[in-house]
Amino acid sequence: MAPFVPLPYGVQAEIVHQLGTEIISNRLWFRYNFLPFGLPEVVGVADGVALWWTTHILPYLSQDLITAQVTVKDWTADPPPWTATTVINVAGGVASESLSANVAIVVPFKWPLGIRLKKNKHYVAGVPESEVTLNTPSAAIRDALFEGYNSLIDDARLFFPLFSWWWVAASAWEAGSLRTEQLSYEVQGTRLDRAYILGQRRKRLSP
Repeated sequence: MAPFVPLPYGVQAEIVHQLGTEIISNRLWFRYNFLPFGLPEVVGVADGVALWWTTHILPYLSQDLITAQVTVKDWTADPPPWTATTVINVAGGVASESLSANVAIVVPFKWPLGIRLKKNKHYVAGVPESEVTLNTPSAAIRDALFEGYNSLIDDARLFFPLFSWWWVAASAWEAGSLRTEQLSYEVQGTRLDRAYILGQRRKRLSP
């Protein structure tokens, strides 16, 4: 596990899935407009991410993928002062077998113009076999993920309490050393859908 580096004003949201016998997760970061925040605000992020994922992303993934829950932790201190979990237990919406758990579509997030740091990205598992030809994701699933992830920019502003949360990209490292605090900027969406390629999740499967 990576060393803890606090995110000022921020939380980490972890989306947890099961695909066969594998447990898979992806992280998102959100920053609050004001301090302090408490349990109601953390619950608001957990509920909001769960609604976004099940509305915009999960319907385009294989029915073999079960999204179990979203867990959100206050990332201002360790141990986290506040934690909330929203249970989902919903399968993907495509009636097609999934590619193996170590294969995913890579969705990179965009920093603001002029910021050149290592990209935050998601490795989206549960890719339907029917949406891949010769190791290339179909235009349909690329378009769906492009629209779905970009919708999170506006959806995050509707998390409880309204207009208080921003989806951010975060950096914990600088020149090979840990920062004392994570650097974060508002995400400017994702790259063009044609940039979405298949990648390997081997180092990203949960134990």
